[in-house]
Amino acid sequence: MALLYQLIRAVIHIRQLGVRRQLKVRMFASWLMVFLLKRYDATSRKCRLIGFEVNFCTYRMLAFLFNEIFIEQEYCFASDNARPYIIDCGSNIGMSILYFKLMYPQATILAFEPGEEAFSRLEVNIRNNHLRSVTLHKTALSSREGTLELYYDPDDPGCGIVSTRPDRLPRNSRTVQASRLSRYIDREVDLLKMDVEGAELEIIEELSNARKLHCIKQMVIEYHHHIPAKCDVLSQMLRLLENAGFGYQLGSHLKRPFQPERYQNVRIYAYQKQAIQEDTALGDCCSAHTTGSLARSDMSEISSACK
Repeated sequence: MALLYQLIRAVIHIRQLGVRRQLKVRMFASWLMVFLLKRYDATSRKCRLIGFEVNFCTYRMLAFLFNEIFIEQEYCFASDNARPYIIDCGSNIGMSILYFKLMYPQATILAFEPGEEAFSRLEVNIRNNHLRSVTLHKTALSSREGTLELYYDPDDPGCGIVSTRPDRLPRNSRTVQASRLSRYIDREVDLLKMDVEGAELEIIEELSNARKLHCIKQMVIEYHHHIPAKCDVLSQMLRLLENAGFGYQLGSHLKRPFQPERYQNVRIYAYQKQAIQEDTALGDCCSAHTTGSLARSDMSEISSACK
């Protein structure tokens, strides 16, 4: 009965996606084989997903990433640039990169991932899928150059929760290289994707101080609210974005019953208002194409799958 429920739920969810039918079929086939029938190589931790060969750390994390990125379309964005420049902060094993390359095959991607286990899989996934124009950096992003401590769970290799904040994951730590993101921004960025487990405010502040926020057209930021529990500084993040000319939309889920100081993920979609005004083709919707070009004639086919 549980399997039937999962099947019906997946069918309904995938049918509602604003992507072309061929891609829906490929997504459903991948979900059916890997996550319902569990057809994957458990020994080498490898599977096929939507035409990609994916090496993963844990099956549980793979399922989470596939649902979040491909089914929920958390990073779906519209661009009239067939070759968008994307900066991916917190790439983990590279599922977000595979998604971006599926939607925009000619995209240029700059990726950062400090986790040892995740980065090793990330390198393999980029190499084995022959992805071009992808540059990887095994470094944590910070407000300064040098080294810092990265906290991780040794019992959960490749877990998405690795953080430079000890109050996010007070477990083991290792010393990793740290860099300022601003030193890598020397051109217009079509999308900045950020999931850095509590370091997002520090990074945005560094970009603001370096006067690099104006180079970014759109952002998707996973804001980790209440790290630590009594810390309420979301307004600082939003004020930095407002001062740099960004509009934004917020999304989150409030657990019941309501409880003070509870940890919460807040997704921030931010966009340069001037850039949006100049490009009337960029609306609320996401790209429905899989060929990598978003011509204005295609805009009628774009649906609001990104929410």
